[in-house]
Amino acid sequence: MLAAARVLGPERFGVYTLLLAMVEMLAVASGTGYVDYLTREAARDERLGWGLGAQLIRLRLAYLLPFMGIGLGILWLLGYPQMVLLGTAGMALTLLPRSLSEAVQGVLRGIGRYVEFLIVELVLGLTLAMGAVLLMVRGGGLRNVIAVEIAAAVIGAVAGLGFAMKFRTKQRLRLKTRQLIKTSVIFNIYCFVGNLYDRLDVVLLSKLAGDYATGIYGAAYRAIGVVQLLPYGVLYSLLPGLSREASTHAGQSEKLEKAMGLLLSAAFVIVLATMVFADALVPRLLGAGFAESAAALKILIWAVILRYVNYALNMKLLSNGHEKVFVATSAVCLGVNVIGNLVFIPMFSWRAAAVLTIVTELALLSQNVYWLHRAGGAVPRPLGWARMSCAFVAVLFVILAGGRSVSPLLVGTACLAAFLGYLYRTGAMTEFASIWRMEPGSSS
Repeated sequence: MLAAARVLGPERFGVYTLLLAMVEMLAVASGTGYVDYLTREAARDERLGWGLGAQLIRLRLAYLLPFMGIGLGILWLLGYPQMVLLGTAGMALTLLPRSLSEAVQGVLRGIGRYVEFLIVELVLGLTLAMGAVLLMVRGGGLRNVIAVEIAAAVIGAVAGLGFAMKFRTKQRLRLKTRQLIKTSVIFNIYCFVGNLYDRLDVVLLSKLAGDYATGIYGAAYRAIGVVQLLPYGVLYSLLPGLSREASTHAGQSEKLEKAMGLLLSAAFVIVLATMVFADALVPRLLGAGFAESAAALKILIWAVILRYVNYALNMKLLSNGHEKVFVATSAVCLGVNVIGNLVFIPMFSWRAAAVLTIVTELALLSQNVYWLHRAGGAVPRPLGWARMSCAFVAVLFVILAGGRSVSPLLVGTACLAAFLGYLYRTGAMTEFASIWRMEPGSSS
């Protein structure tokens, strides 16, 4: 993202952001959500996980071509130029190898092969990093950026295939095609609707405010995508255990509440760090043309607190087999996001899209609380949320007030260090680390 932004500049980066949004919508429509399905089923029966993995790769490839046609047709009807259509088609080629690597990763996670899961991610990520270096050294346009994305997806798929050949069971259970589609389609639907409200604002911003606004917003939003790695790692490492315990709920609530406490404390640190350092770092990292992205990031970052909590609540619903609820919650969020953006983007440009991201997360949180009450009564709360919240508010007040009379960077750095010290002194990190010691068969 950093290399692409510096090489392309705000307007071309806005086009790149649009391509990424379109391809991710195609990805979830064709079956990115199968990863969660495979993790849950592989945790219950490894033979079924590997059998379903092979079946879902073929099913996803069968879905891919018609969905690509629909996506390109929509862009054509919206009047996008040939460059955008060709770029979307090129970026969509990454979905072919991703179908394989993501299916394998879903099974690897379900059977507890986290090192191998990490290796696939590292292979893909290091390829992107090498491509970024080449872009920075040799330069290049949008075509070169797309080529790097395709290369990384292919190499990640090769690594995934190697692990599939090594670890797959001799006996593999399969479902009949009709049953497979019936049980898996919900993961297409809820992931697609959820991704629509997460990505459609980019398309609306592109049409209603132009490429520059899309580039400014897209750079900030990609940073939000980076910090989503934390809940992804924490919660999905617990998903197999939560799925096995779903029938008894033994230890499930305690694990989840500790994980939520960890994520909430991390979210507070991320928000404070962004408020302190965004104005200074963003223009230096992305280039002077992206100075407004710092302001966009300082708005968007508040959604992280809500998003981390929603990740955990969604995980509880998923592990207990209530994924059908996600269709309803995602549909409501989609409505809030689309209507709000259509009304406010023409007036406030990227600022409207940023604020509505927070509003959408609030809508999702309220629905998650409702459905968890309806499904089981108890809604998990982050461990230590009250005291951490009070400390966070106090530190934030000092940052905002103190920065008016003293160097904002100096005051902010001191306050951030004080908050980290508070978390350490209260033993929060030690308490949260016990999450994984509670896992069956875990030695650390």
